[in-house]
Amino acid sequence: MAAKRKSTAQISIEAVRNFQSWVEEKVREGTLDRYVRRGMLNRSEIALECGFSRSLFSSNNQLKAELALIENVLLKSRNIYQHSDSDESQGDPTALESKLARKDREINALRERLANKTAENEELKRKLLASNTILDVVVPTGRRVKL
Repeated sequence: MAAKRKSTAQISIEAVRNFQSWVEEKVREGTLDRYVRRGMLNRSEIALECGFSRSLFSSNNQLKAELALIENVLLKSRNIYQHSDSDESQGDPTALESKLARKDREINALRERLANKTAENEELKRKLLASNTILDVVVPTGRRVKL
């Protein structure tokens, strides 16, 4: 006899329980802030660790409500530090200056690359024109042209 599959309701309840125990564990460890991206909990990472699909956060109303509660209560009232991609605080003037300097270097590097590619493009156009000139002589006469 085949094993009985879980119903959708059972899967939903299990997902909520898994999420609640995951939250309790992360709060106890003090690592919940590692899952914050752009002021919200990273649903993909959480779903992966909890063992269910990310889409459950939108299709399971109880799970959606739990997530909203956690985001509102823990993230808003406790002001949990939000990791940014560059680990720089947004209000620090030196961090902003270094970010601006890095962006300027990126822009200069891109401009240099563009200049190199433009020069390469012009060289290839010149070679193509020379090849086409040779072909214009070779094709009608059928003879080799001395270069």
